[in-house]
Amino acid sequence: MLSFENITLENVRYRWYGAKCWEPILSNVSFHLHPGEMLALVGNSGQGKSLLLQCALNLLPPTIRRRGEIKLDGAILDAEQFQKHRGKTIYYVPQGVSAFNPLLTVKKHLTRAHQLSQTPFLPSRVLTQLNHYQLDSDVLDQYPRQLSGGMAKRVLACNAALSRAKVILADEITAWIDHDLACILLNQMKTLCHEGASVLWVTHDLTLAARFADRIVALQDRKMSDVVTPEQLRMGRCSEELQQQWEALPENSLWIEQQGAVNA
Repeated sequence: MLSFENITLENVRYRWYGAKCWEPILSNVSFHLHPGEMLALVGNSGQGKSLLLQCALNLLPPTIRRRGEIKLDGAILDAEQFQKHRGKTIYYVPQGVSAFNPLLTVKKHLTRAHQLSQTPFLPSRVLTQLNHYQLDSDVLDQYPRQLSGGMAKRVLACNAALSRAKVILADEITAWIDHDLACILLNQMKTLCHEGASVLWVTHDLTLAARFADRIVALQDRKMSDVVTPEQLRMGRCSEELQQQWEALPENSLWIEQQGAVNA
């Protein structure tokens, strides 16, 4: 279980003559990611969602500091433990496809995932994963510049699956791809959860979060405003801000009208 306990993130600001001050980005965020759970982290841009993932990897930029504790299975993670688990127990799926090394083929990227997890490279397992994400074996010999955005996202997800990590941090894995591909990615993430992994997924898509996540954590005004299940979200048992965002989605208007008619 990955735990965030009273996490506060602060950004440095410099005044006249180099005087340093710290301004909060997030304050007192606490939640637990349980084994087998997919948890969606939602909120407007600039709320610090991606920074929370970087925080769990101890990869915050030097201008941002963290207060509070991050625990894995009850043990506090220090700098040495972060380095030990990063890429092995805790695996990061980045938001941008620029994370690829442009000089390496897809096969070499996937081989790297095996090396980090200290498992042998099994071609049959790699081909199985590619098939799950609807990728042909030809993609193994391609370079990142030859991949479409959707293909690159699916290769990054393959990396996560091949790592056999206990915790997967997925940063906007459905951004910039069509709905069908997004569902393929998320269904595979759910499969990993059914196999015992945990997924912390940053997203702006509240509709997909309500469909695929087990719980939803919402960030608003530099703090955590909600921890709800999809059912609680649909029934309006959440903060006013989150409910307004949910009701404003065009695809939900018919469902809301039907619920109103039933309750009347």
